[in-house]
Amino acid sequence: MKIVALSCTQKRLPSLTDALLEAAIAGVVREVGDAEIQRIRLIDHRIAMCEGEDTCLDPEAGRCTLDDDFEHVVDLAEGAQAMLLAMPVYAGNVPAVLKIFQERLKSFMNARQRPFGNLLVGTIVHSRTMLTEPALGSLFPWYLRLRNKNVASACFTQNDHQDLTRTAALDLCVAVGRQLGMTLDGSRSQAVDRTALPLVQSPARPRCGDPAASSAGA
Repeated sequence: MKIVALSCTQKRLPSLTDALLEAAIAGVVREVGDAEIQRIRLIDHRIAMCEGEDTCLDPEAGRCTLDDDFEHVVDLAEGAQAMLLAMPVYAGNVPAVLKIFQERLKSFMNARQRPFGNLLVGTIVHSRTMLTEPALGSLFPWYLRLRNKNVASACFTQNDHQDLTRTAALDLCVAVGRQLGMTLDGSRSQAVDRTALPLVQSPARPRCGDPAASSAGA
């Protein structure tokens, strides 16, 4: 089972984002024994900004005409069933490297199969001070457009902690990975027969204003 691990840090060297993502990877591997992890650090690839010409939406073109590493990154995710996404918050929203990638994926808007789409997703967001939750929320319109389903999320604020990797943040990232793994494992396993519990209904209660209700309260 192929799982994309998408690091959206803008630091070229290994970073806190990568450390949190690796913890989540450990969690998903714990639950999915045959997991094939495809790591992608967007900053390590040459992905130019969308020029807004929309030639990619022309049926005769059918693809983005910019010459860079975008198609290679798309190919790396081919055949994936799930994605772990980790990102920092630099200015209250998704980092620029991810926003550029999101806009470039517009070139597949009219395609039957959308790259990075139809995936189960686990999301990790961290920042130095605040605004992790709004940044997380800004991802969901993108997920919905790609028909992705976010099954677990974790947000971390560094504040006075010099090193988040020495806090419970790593354990929570492992939990995000495990939740994604269990959801994946459940989706491919046959449903287990369960004994249906009897439906218990409470007795009918008189509505406010009914004669019975008025007399009971008198």
